[in-house]
Amino acid sequence: MDKNQSSLINFIKQIIPINEIEAEEIASTFHFTKIEKNSLFLKENKVSDDYFYLEKGLMRVFLYDLEGNEITTDIFTENNIVFEITSFFNRVKSETNIQAITDCIGYRISYEELNKLFHHKPAFRDFGRAILVKEFIASKKRNYAMINQTAERRYQHLLTSRPEILKYVPLKYIASYIGVTDSTLSRIRKKKQP
Repeated sequence: MDKNQSSLINFIKQIIPINEIEAEEIASTFHFTKIEKNSLFLKENKVSDDYFYLEKGLMRVFLYDLEGNEITTDIFTENNIVFEITSFFNRVKSETNIQAITDCIGYRISYEELNKLFHHKPAFRDFGRAILVKEFIASKKRNYAMINQTAERRYQHLLTSRPEILKYVPLKYIASYIGVTDSTLSRIRKKKQP
């Protein structure tokens, strides 16, 4: 086992009740990976084959609207699993792109390796289920917020819940993520300043 996998082991243990040895066995299946800033982890029209634990860095999910504008639909921060669920599990082409916003490091496994873990490690099935539930809930909350919260409230929520996004993510991505134009986000930010 790679001694640097301690963050991945701790992450697994935070998600499910599991002993150290089982967590280490699961982590040993993952491969250390570096992703350079601005490079694509997943490109649209490709089948997602990587299940990635993001140890350090920031990544975003985006797609293009009908006018060709980039729309950021998710931002991943450190200590999260990054993958495109529909493409990965259904083995279909992705409709989205996943891009490194900063230099990123983490650990990945392929679809085939993940399935082997699912079949041979019941604890990993519990881990996978917990990750899917967490992502489903986050997606629902975001969808609801886009409907029943003002842009100011969505921005304020980002300020308090994920301040690292505001430090390192370009404002155009943040504006898109909270569903406003760049100029609207500038007005919101000016209001928030003392």
